[in-house]
Amino acid sequence: MRVLPSLMAASLGLVLSACQPAQTPAASNAGDAAATPAPASVAAAADGGGDGAGNQTLYRCGDLDARATFNGEDAATVVIGGRSFAMSSERAASGAKYADGKGNSFWTRGSDEALLSLKGEADRECGAVEATEGDGSAGNAAFRATGNEPGWLAVVDGDSPGLQVDVDYGERRFTVAKPTEGADGWVGKAADGTDIKLSFQRTTCQDGMSGETFEAKAMLAVGTRQYHGCGNFGGK
Repeated sequence: MRVLPSLMAASLGLVLSACQPAQTPAASNAGDAAATPAPASVAAAADGGGDGAGNQTLYRCGDLDARATFNGEDAATVVIGGRSFAMSSERAASGAKYADGKGNSFWTRGSDEALLSLKGEADRECGAVEATEGDGSAGNAAFRATGNEPGWLAVVDGDSPGLQVDVDYGERRFTVAKPTEGADGWVGKAADGTDIKLSFQRTTCQDGMSGETFEAKAMLAVGTRQYHGCGNFGGK
């Protein structure tokens, strides 16, 4: 249930500006949870359809997937399922810490570890997920799709299990060992007999929460429940 190329400038001044090296988020302090700079192995420059967003990394935080976008040195946006938290940097003894002033924070510690604190919930230790599993691209997966409200993730990787699905913010997980591939998607049965179908439409799709641009619209059916989102294609 994780990358972004720089835009071409129309003038020499813009070109020179675009060539400046990307900055990692500055250290911060305060708050219940924290965030650190995105690992270089997972982060990337903003997508061509973006508006200058910074480095982005997917973290696995206990039972939750958190997508953190670090915007320059002063801000970060953390998306968890259908929830989005806009945070500002705060001082921290080490790493980089971001908080929204409402009891939510994200604190990165080291190159691939972080601490997520959500108001009213126990702190969660986080680890960066490899780009092939979880940033905006599909990486080595044949297809990777995500959606919001409720948050879901589906990955087709060609290995066993061939189709992995997390729905309802990661509360339910299904795997289909050998899904049947069709012209517009994959279908099969999970181990418990639940019918799973992941289909796509090759047209530009924009994530409503992050603003990310994807290669395809995606629809996931789990039993009689349907989920809508966006997806990218990768290498099998």
